[in-house]
Amino acid sequence: MKMLRFEIKKVFSKTKNRITIIVLLVILIATSILTINRVEYVDESGNHLTGISAAKNLREAKNEWSGYLTEDVFQNVLEENRSINNEASSDSIEEENKRFAKKQGISTIRDVINYAFSEYRDYNDFAIDNISDDEASTVYERRISTLKEYLDSGEETFTEKEKSFLIQQYENLDTPFYYEYMDGWSALLQNISTFILILALVIGFFVSGIFSDEFQTKADSIFFSTRLGRNKGVLSKIGAGLTIVSAFYAAFVFLYTFIVLSVLGTDGANCPIQLDLWRSAYNVTFLQAYLLIVAGGYIGTLFASMLAMLASALTRSTPTAIIVPFIILCAFPFLSRIITLPGLCSFFPDQLLEIYLDIKEAGLVTLGDKVTTIATVIVPVYAVICLILLPILYKVYKKTEIK
Repeated sequence: MKMLRFEIKKVFSKTKNRITIIVLLVILIATSILTINRVEYVDESGNHLTGISAAKNLREAKNEWSGYLTEDVFQNVLEENRSINNEASSDSIEEENKRFAKKQGISTIRDVINYAFSEYRDYNDFAIDNISDDEASTVYERRISTLKEYLDSGEETFTEKEKSFLIQQYENLDTPFYYEYMDGWSALLQNISTFILILALVIGFFVSGIFSDEFQTKADSIFFSTRLGRNKGVLSKIGAGLTIVSAFYAAFVFLYTFIVLSVLGTDGANCPIQLDLWRSAYNVTFLQAYLLIVAGGYIGTLFASMLAMLASALTRSTPTAIIVPFIILCAFPFLSRIITLPGLCSFFPDQLLEIYLDIKEAGLVTLGDKVTTIATVIVPVYAVICLILLPILYKVYKKTEIK
């Protein structure tokens, strides 16, 4: 334990790493503010609000319609929408803002109806204005029928098994949806992948020198000549790396989540993700989607950091090790735009930090006779790879020759 604490202390005794922590805290605050400002509210006077006041007012307006979205609710929303539309229109932006303000309580439900009566990959903001009360009661059926029409159109490249999987996922989704204000979770999920990417690169920077620093300071001859240098000493370095990755990831993801949700509210955690991502084939709630994104981000961060530590041990160069997470998490996305093999690119490690997009667009993979989503495959696969890398890292550094 003493050796573990010593290795961690060595990492954070460096001035550059302490400065990096300060920079990371600044990024945390900036990203949190940007996320919080995604929630907007227009008051009765037509003024735009953001932040705490916007979240408070929007919560009150939307929670007046909280509950299960049954046929009666859809018809009531249709009637409310018509009533607001029938008010005298005006060319004044301020007057139009005032009219928009009256629709904020039903805005998410309007989106659900609009998506249901739009083309599969389209959104018609005026669809709700052109449907009857009877049609409004078919929202959930329309979600399935629109998918089937799209799959039969020839505009897609899904196999028959993938088509059957998507239809089954749509049919298995529990309805009616439970609805309440959930804009805090929506804003959080939209920005969290960007924050996790920055966090992963910073963590990779921290651990990149754990193994190579002994060579940079010319202390390798002393380290490897000690009685415990090639066993407990190596294990302490690996343990320090894993501790830094896990502790920093957990701490900063928690802080980011806490700041955003403490301002915007935790309401809507158990609402289906389809209220925000209508086409999603993941039958999960906002909270479950969040946990999946965070788990994928952790495995991706751990994988990139372990490769950085392995590069550090093999090359004895800290700068080389620092570049590794950047290549894995930033260069691969650009490579995927060049390579015309979408199936292969879907398994690149950067996808672990892009699970929100997978939940939104539902990338599919066929394993034998089974079709499933990309995220449900790559998270456990890379978790196993991380476990395999541990003994490899140990053996590589243990057998290091002193030059």
